[in-house]
Amino acid sequence: MTSPSNSLVFSVADTKHDLAWCAHIRTIVFVIGQNCPPEIEIDEHENICRHILGRDCGRPCATARWRVYKQGVAKIERVAVLDAWRGKRIGQSLMEAVIADIKATMPDCKTLRLGAQDYAIPFYERLGFAVDGDGFMEAGIPHHWMQKAA
Repeated sequence: MTSPSNSLVFSVADTKHDLAWCAHIRTIVFVIGQNCPPEIEIDEHENICRHILGRDCGRPCATARWRVYKQGVAKIERVAVLDAWRGKRIGQSLMEAVIADIKATMPDCKTLRLGAQDYAIPFYERLGFAVDGDGFMEAGIPHHWMQKAA
């Protein structure tokens, strides 16, 4: 999976080394950057998710994971971009790579779902997601469920 920039490449993290990079990026973004408890960040779904790792010129810079949530529904989780790469459309390219991976590996997927931090709702809306339901708190951060057709 390659982004419009030839230096940015996304791939499924299927080695211990790549999975460690995904966890490291998430730790920097969520645990250090947002004070999320580490026991919430690395959770019981870790081993059943497909993890996507983004590299810019070979340097790990972004990650997300997804899993089958229920029949026909994929749940995208833990979308994280390191500070130095924010504002460069890396998040959009990451989401496009995740959605492409979902479509390639889960052909019966009809709905994409995610729990967005409230400040990130406009980002996901630009990608076609819509708020679905009431807000909720996770790790002390306001969130809303969002979804879109696959």
